[in-house]
Amino acid sequence: MNILLTGGLGYLGSHLAIELLLAGHKVLIIDNLSNSNIGILSKIKKITKKNIFFKKIDLLDKKKLINFFRNKKINLVIHLAGSKSVEESENNLIKYYNNNIVSSLNLLDVMNKNNVKNIIFSSSATVYGYPEKVPIKESHIKKPNNTYGFTKSIIEDLIFHMGKKKLLNYVVLRYFNPAGFHNSGLISDKSKGIPNNLFPYIFQLIKGKFNLLKIYGNNYNTRDGTAARDYIHIEDLVNAHIVSMNLFKARQKISFVFNIGTGSSTTVLEVVNAIKKYSNIHIKYKFFPRRQGDVPEIYNDISFAGKKLKWKSKKTIKDICLSLTNLLKKKKDIK
Repeated sequence: MNILLTGGLGYLGSHLAIELLLAGHKVLIIDNLSNSNIGILSKIKKITKKNIFFKKIDLLDKKKLINFFRNKKINLVIHLAGSKSVEESENNLIKYYNNNIVSSLNLLDVMNKNNVKNIIFSSSATVYGYPEKVPIKESHIKKPNNTYGFTKSIIEDLIFHMGKKKLLNYVVLRYFNPAGFHNSGLISDKSKGIPNNLFPYIFQLIKGKFNLLKIYGNNYNTRDGTAARDYIHIEDLVNAHIVSMNLFKARQKISFVFNIGTGSSTTVLEVVNAIKKYSNIHIKYKFFPRRQGDVPEIYNDISFAGKKLKWKSKKTIKDICLSLTNLLKKKKDIK
């Protein structure tokens, strides 16, 4: 299968590209490198021993996008590109409107004009906002409470509408909290700036980039007062995409939405303690006021993905911590 990955040199994209190449697919990547690193390309080739096509393209540049699609046979688009920080989205909403909504609209239009009908969209559990109850089912009403979640919800709605018009076959995957690293120790989260997610921040903290972990809020209604999230190992998340691809092989109308998580939550302090237990690394931390847009606890109801996709996560917080240790050892940051 010929698969286009938008944002394919990012954290998820690089891990996914590796598995797709190893499975024998032809992978084409476009990425504007605004939040990724061109050096990842050589690491993907080193791990897979496979050729991979890359073109630096910003989805906001519609002319380049049109030229890229010309004379290319693409069976499936996996749309991963976009800005992803909740905090930044609140401070720069126009950037998020452009980088997420406008860029996706360009992609969908060019796909339509080139008769490319299959898409897997990288969405987020942030579309649910403050959940009325947990665990969260796919039928839970969408009420995004931050700009990032709003943009993901809008893109979903565009895809849903095109699906109703029989212009798209789609699988929308609403991720919870991806974490962990590739077992080669070569691929990590190369997001630029201050990481918005917990594990990439801790990785940079251990390397000495930061002095301490800022924990936002210690008075939530959770087990220890800190926010609780559903952390899914990157390998499990990649596997969810691989399994989702099987749905398109039936050559029938495809219109699915799946929550992709583990079905349980872990608090920030529990993560800190797990790293100490499994990686023997002490994380210095300090409490700060809650951030705008954060919710106390969110985790996934795994039943629908289990039934329709025959998929469930296999790895735990322990595995995520061990992958962090492995990455650090391979990079010789610790002995």
